Amino acid sequence: MKKEKIGLLLNDNSIVFLDNISNKENSFEIDAKIFYKYLPKLKAIIHTHNESCEPSIIDEVNMIYWNVPWIITSKKCIKAYTISSFRVFEIDINSLISKELKDLLMKLL
Repeated sequence: MKKEKIGLLLNDNSIVFLDNISNKENSFEIDAKIFYKYLPKLKAIIHTHNESCEPSIIDEVNMIYWNVPWIITSKKCIKAYTISSFRVFEIDINSLISKELKDLLMKLL
């Protein structure tokens, strides 16, 4: 089973990597107590996909609940998204993270 990896981008541009507690393939779940600890400092939610960096339907539904961008990365790409009025919009990844941080994410995740 290939589990998605998860990170939280914080307002100070640091990244906290978290355990994926989901038992499902190609999905992620974060321990609520740990997530809420970081929520006041949360700038974006980061997670991996196997191939595509396009958000899944499940990603889109969950984006509605959190008013922060989502960064999706795979071995081939890294993209950022936000949702407004139930529509998903790709945003410039460079507006969220530096090139160095982007390169690091591509290697680590």
